[in-house]
Amino acid sequence: MSKPFVFKARLRVADLFHHANHLEVFTTAINKRESVEHFLLRMIGYCALSFNKRTFLNQKNEKQLPDVWCEDENSHITLALYVSEIELDEISRLTKLFDKLVILLTDGENWFNEIAHQLVQFTNLSIFSVSREFIEQLETNLTNSLHWDILIEQNSMSVSDKSGYYQTEVKQLC
Repeated sequence: MSKPFVFKARLRVADLFHHANHLEVFTTAINKRESVEHFLLRMIGYCALSFNKRTFLNQKNEKQLPDVWCEDENSHITLALYVSEIELDEISRLTKLFDKLVILLTDGENWFNEIAHQLVQFTNLSIFSVSREFIEQLETNLTNSLHWDILIEQNSMSVSDKSGYYQTEVKQLC
């Protein structure tokens, strides 16, 4: 896939965990230095937080902003979501900067197990992991139209589109 690749996103989100059902429609793109996996994790993270009306997607790959974030009415970032493994010193910095820090990974159990004993000090940190197979299935069937129906439950997420149905367990590691 050549980058940047532009998508018309039409995301119908049924979030059973937060009792929300809504439609998100916007145009987005894979940034020049962004992997498809990172892009898909950003989209999934956005869907997971979109029950909050003040959720934003980092569309321009601005380094000072999280991949996805929620703001309060004063434009203060209350929840920051990053979709990559982060060094411990960076986690420490980010947990001081934001009220809540969430990290979303693909098969992140090994990374988490290596640093888990050092994460107990961070009370405002949550780490979630989805399966690599789930991301690979989404990537294989990626087209210019992200017409997804997303179902979010307590420990799982599924996406269906015109090509198929993809499901993953969402593991909360921390």
